[in-house]
Amino acid sequence: MTSNVEQQEGWRPRPLHLGEGEGHKLSLKAFWEGMEKRLGASSLEDLRTVLRAMASRVHPSERQSFLDSLSPVPDDRRQALEHALQDKLLADITEQAQRFEEFMDEAHSEWDEYGEDSGPGPYAELVAPVTALFQRAQRAFERGRWPLAQEAYRALFELLQREDDYGLGLRPEHLEEVDVPEAQARYLCALYRVTPPARRAEALWAAMKEEDRWRFGPPPKLQEVRDISPEPLPDLESFLSDWEALLREREDDSEAEAWLREAVGLSRGAEGLRELARARRGRHPRAWVDLLALLEREGQPREVLDTAHEALKALPTGLPLRAWVADFLATAAKRLALPEQVREARWESFVACPDLKRLLELRECGEAEPERARLMKRAARQVRKALAQPDDTGPMPWEEPPLPRGERDEPYPRLNEVLLAQARLLGHDWQAAWKSASGAEVLGWSSNDNPQGLVVPFLLLWLSGPSSPEKPPRSVEELWRKALENSLAYYEPSSTEEAAWKLSERLSRAYTEVLAALSVSHPQQEELLEGCLEVAHERARAIVREKHRRSYGKAALLLAACAEVLQRRGQPARAQEFLRRFREEFPRHSAFHAELDAAMHPH
Repeated sequence: MTSNVEQQEGWRPRPLHLGEGEGHKLSLKAFWEGMEKRLGASSLEDLRTVLRAMASRVHPSERQSFLDSLSPVPDDRRQALEHALQDKLLADITEQAQRFEEFMDEAHSEWDEYGEDSGPGPYAELVAPVTALFQRAQRAFERGRWPLAQEAYRALFELLQREDDYGLGLRPEHLEEVDVPEAQARYLCALYRVTPPARRAEALWAAMKEEDRWRFGPPPKLQEVRDISPEPLPDLESFLSDWEALLREREDDSEAEAWLREAVGLSRGAEGLRELARARRGRHPRAWVDLLALLEREGQPREVLDTAHEALKALPTGLPLRAWVADFLATAAKRLALPEQVREARWESFVACPDLKRLLELRECGEAEPERARLMKRAARQVRKALAQPDDTGPMPWEEPPLPRGERDEPYPRLNEVLLAQARLLGHDWQAAWKSASGAEVLGWSSNDNPQGLVVPFLLLWLSGPSSPEKPPRSVEELWRKALENSLAYYEPSSTEEAAWKLSERLSRAYTEVLAALSVSHPQQEELLEGCLEVAHERARAIVREKHRRSYGKAALLLAACAEVLQRRGQPARAQEFLRRFREEFPRHSAFHAELDAAMHPH
């Protein structure tokens, strides 16, 4: 009989994609439950197959350790060894703290060797023993020695907070084998268990508000504390009631408000969150988002749709948070095959929080390019109108106090001239895009308020004939790639690499469709070409004249792209003359000449 595992030959763990589990790793509780479920469904032969597959991937240097792990120590001997080792845990942590003091003197005498990127610097020798201490604290926790685990983690966190006079010390990022967020959750879980029920809410509040303790990351959410162990927290229902009451007294605190919403969701689910969202005249607007996320996880698109409509009626116009609500509405409407509501939701999301991602989502509501162009022209008018209004959006998200882990910053509108240029180009309104870009500064292309760095490469790409069977010229293609990268840099600094890559793919695809559909008369093409050549010449001249040596490569790439466009359009003599005139204007700038040679004749 073929085993279940053999039927899945070539199986590998499925990567977690954006949107699954909200991007969070699997909790320990869910991991153990999943493992027990799979063990229960596996035969002895299945387990042997799994072990053989695991053994085949073991590094040669770890083979003996792997074999040893399959031969458990007898229970009585193992327990004796564990108790002896754990009884020394606090003393061993104190010993490493004393070693830190000793290393501080060495740091003073060898300061010149250590810079900002020197890692643990003089404390490198502490990495291995402190890592081992975290592992021992975890074993104490897993064996139910709550007081020891609490004290051990408290002492270890204090060690990670210590630093010398130069600001150097041992930091969580130096302990690559330690999951510090999980260690934080174990600490709070142990604290919960050792504290009498009547004092638990106050004890957790005090611990979670200790700023120094969480200096290297926000405190865990209660769900993380609950799920860090497969054993349920005792008296959780009673605690949640006390915890909610305490948080309601302190909900003006941004963290307390977030923890309150979590407590309500854990204790009373969707109905509790709905009640919280509706209560007290919008005191808890994020409760709508939590409620929608919960309903979406439960697979209730109709409930999501109705709730999102209610939330949009309740939330004030102009509140960026409306963008999240509209995003949930769009997803639900798509699942329910309601294209008109999808379009309305995408528009509401873009108006509430204009940014590149939402611009592309709005564009994708159009079935064909003419309809997409109309949507983009409407978006461009909205961005232009918003840019003309006084800036009263308040502080940037990163200026606010840090929210608990898993709590996202408010969506922030990314209104700027480059976003307006994106909307205009995607809306086929190259005239408005060029008019704005041609009057911009020739320096500062990396600024999000200078559309020239996007529009000129776009026009050069189009003028080189991208719809022809030939690939775009090398320098033109490279210039355009860099322009898109620069646009994406202003999308969302905290976005994941995968999300940024997906956005890049969508943006490139959108421009490919636009370039294929763009229609410009020959006289207009010549006028645009003259304008681009003039901007390129002025930009390169400013860079070289002002000796911005780090930008010589950028100037050379732009000039090379212009020459390639001329060559592609059947004007090779003009291309040579264009470069010759520039070289003669700066005959003594050998460093720039070298960059231009490299751009025209790459290896």
